[in-house]
Amino acid sequence: MARRRSREGLFAGGRPVASAVERPAGLLAGLAILGALMLAAGCEDPDMRYNTTGIEAYRAGDYTQARAAFEEAIHVNPDKGDYYFNRGMAEQALGNLRSAVFNYDMATKLSPGIVRAYQNAAACCVQLGEPQKALAELEKGTRATPYNGQAFINLGKFYLSQNDMYNAKLAMAKGVAADPDNPAAHREYGQLLIRTGDKAKGIEHLRKSMDLEPIQPALSAELSRLAPAGDQLPPPKPQTE
Repeated sequence: MARRRSREGLFAGGRPVASAVERPAGLLAGLAILGALMLAAGCEDPDMRYNTTGIEAYRAGDYTQARAAFEEAIHVNPDKGDYYFNRGMAEQALGNLRSAVFNYDMATKLSPGIVRAYQNAAACCVQLGEPQKALAELEKGTRATPYNGQAFINLGKFYLSQNDMYNAKLAMAKGVAADPDNPAAHREYGQLLIRTGDKAKGIEHLRKSMDLEPIQPALSAELSRLAPAGDQLPPPKPQTE
């Protein structure tokens, strides 16, 4: 049983997914219930069963078994990008970075909206000592998902890792413009603005992030520390169902 896990680098994250496409929470819950009923009745598609088996093995730390299960899912249904993404996660955990990049690229060819695939491919390229390929992966992600703030955050963080503040700030600003209701986009851009000396504008974006997502304890503490004396922060907006 292989349990090796490689260092994931600057950008990698996430877990294998049943589906990497974002859906409303209520629908996800309904799909989960439907999937459980189908599995109990023996009606679940074989590729879905293999994928579920792979996810369970990955979570248990058995990355070799996870990879084998994802390979079976791909064999049954080679047109589903999520399965390549998941196999990429297993390969990355095993330290097979070039194979991981191949799988992430296959995932995005089939499902261009999987932002984490570009992110993880870039992380592998950084570990391989190929920062220009990492940059190309992240730029590809912004072109494929031009309204997803996380894609621009990933690009901005890459530039930060290269000490390129100008392009980091530009990427973060594009993230806010592309996805203005994304609290993470405002938070990351605001923190970068403060870091580069534009405190007032940075606080403005941090507050916007809090407006969009009131429960952020670390950010709330940061705002309390940063706000000028006597400058009262607005109370968090109440959450409504």
